[in-house]
Amino acid sequence: MRISGRSFSLLVALSSVNGCGDSVQVVTETSGTASTTDPSTGTSTGTSTGTSTGTSAGVESSSSSSGTTSSTTGAITTTGSSSTDPSTTADASTSSDTTTTGGVMTATTDASTTGTTGGMVCTNTPPAAPTVTEPVAGLIDVIPAKLQIKTSAFVDPDPGDALGAVEVEIWRSKKGVLTERVWHVQVLDGTLPTLTLADGVLEKGPLLEWTDYAIRARYRDDQGDCGLFSPWSAAREFRTDDGSSVLFDESVVRDFYLEIPPESWAPINAQAKPPGCVPFQRNYYTGTLTYEGQVFAGVGIKTKGGCGSARDLSGKASFVVNLEWDDPQVPGCPAPRRLLGENHFTFNNGVQDKSATHERLAYPIYRSLGLPAPRAASVRLFVNGQLWGLYTHVETIDRRFLARWYPNNDGMLYEGTYWCDLISANLPPTDFDDSKCLTREFSPDACNVPPPGADPEDYSLLRAMILEVEALPPGDGYYPPITNIFDFDRFLTTWALEGIISHWDNYTFNIKNNYRVYHDIPTDKWTLISTGVDQTFKQNTDPFVVSGTIASRCMSHKPCADAFAAKLGELKNKWPTWDLATRAEAIYQQIAPHVMADPRKEYTYTTFVNEHTALLNYLKNRPAQVTNFMTQHGY
Repeated sequence: MRISGRSFSLLVALSSVNGCGDSVQVVTETSGTASTTDPSTGTSTGTSTGTSTGTSAGVESSSSSSGTTSSTTGAITTTGSSSTDPSTTADASTSSDTTTTGGVMTATTDASTTGTTGGMVCTNTPPAAPTVTEPVAGLIDVIPAKLQIKTSAFVDPDPGDALGAVEVEIWRSKKGVLTERVWHVQVLDGTLPTLTLADGVLEKGPLLEWTDYAIRARYRDDQGDCGLFSPWSAAREFRTDDGSSVLFDESVVRDFYLEIPPESWAPINAQAKPPGCVPFQRNYYTGTLTYEGQVFAGVGIKTKGGCGSARDLSGKASFVVNLEWDDPQVPGCPAPRRLLGENHFTFNNGVQDKSATHERLAYPIYRSLGLPAPRAASVRLFVNGQLWGLYTHVETIDRRFLARWYPNNDGMLYEGTYWCDLISANLPPTDFDDSKCLTREFSPDACNVPPPGADPEDYSLLRAMILEVEALPPGDGYYPPITNIFDFDRFLTTWALEGIISHWDNYTFNIKNNYRVYHDIPTDKWTLISTGVDQTFKQNTDPFVVSGTIASRCMSHKPCADAFAAKLGELKNKWPTWDLATRAEAIYQQIAPHVMADPRKEYTYTTFVNEHTALLNYLKNRPAQVTNFMTQHGY
């Protein structure tokens, strides 16, 4: 039977397997009509309603005249309106009419067809499945307009076969399962270009904010009518930006405004400075945050900082702002509020970093190594209408931050401050006592009840972990068994990096400060998360001289120490690729006028210039210093 409709020309390739197990294709070209052919019998079938089905190699596909086309292995086609179950399309392609511009084929939705008439026999072996190389695995905060897609080199077992076409798709992803195709493209000129969303078809409208997606690709060889597609690549997952990338765009210095009323000023100021180098809990008091005309009244405001960086309101205080603060003077629970995806804001004064650069220079290195670390950007802060100076806006480590780094962000998070090792002596006497140096970041809250399966918001998990670590016997009893408790590769990477950038005010070295530990529920492992990097890039720290128990026990057992030394050498070799001097110079040039105009800075502009010079010297000399330390310790 014929299906009436507009004139078209479509290549269809149907795969089957003959009795000898060889790959066989039946390839035909149809024009103006459509039918389907059983590749094993050559029988052609079809329906007058425009719907047809066909089966090849155990994969069934179907299409209809609603604007969706589906065919079997080898068809160089795309889809303009369908969403295909990826579990049934490992060797299938879906399509509608296409147009080609500059070698990139996109699709339009015309009348659908699947079919063959007559045929020829040829043999071919499909190419190997490619790998999606960009974006990097697990990339977060992807801005769709800036998304770039790259794939690996073409590999084919048949001598002489070259790349004929590339097909790439983006799917919605839920817990690793592909649920709905949202974008696709085919490239027909035999090249492997860097692709953007503009090169293909968005089938469901723009990509959504703060949503998980996955990219997959496959290749077709250049054997014309006998060409075959490879299997699909493994899906490469990424998550779109929630809008907050604007807040951490380092190309611009943004302005934030705080209004602190008199009734909040006095109690905030009274809690500004801690009583010493000890953990210190401050309370929020009401105020207003304004950003680019957006006004958030009734936010919670408090100062922050330890014994070295805390300042009161007569000086350059640091601040934390909570948009969803539960004001005790306001009945009920606070309404959800976010500014460009964020509901917490941390503004660091930088009084211990006279280069005003270290946080912006260090944190991106952590993130590039797959280590959970906050984003940071320079901002100007105004308080009650007055410029208070240049600050660093550092991403707050909260549930949203954890969701950027972990598939499940319902785990428990604890903080350690000031000579606070992960040992039982620092555990509180009960699971709800916050009097020790190890403190919980989340507490029971009637307005924010954890979902089922979330970690308990007490000290029970931390207690169990520390006791488990302490129970490990020395030597082989400690390593590798510690890798079953901690994400130890991340721990070694953090330790090695902080040894190179001289982050002495951290967990591993003498102070045992500025760190958090997070319990990842799916893996049941712990991750060390470092902060407080404002005093990095200065001292000539020996990476092998450690104090924190997790690291010191590792150094006492040679296989573990060897693993650390190997990681240190690996990162030292990566040092030139980070191009830190160029980044430092760019930051310096950007913030120099703002440092000069800062009315509350605690150093002169000349000191700022000299600190920048010292930073560049550190970046130049540090690899050789680390090499010397490795040699001294037998590596």
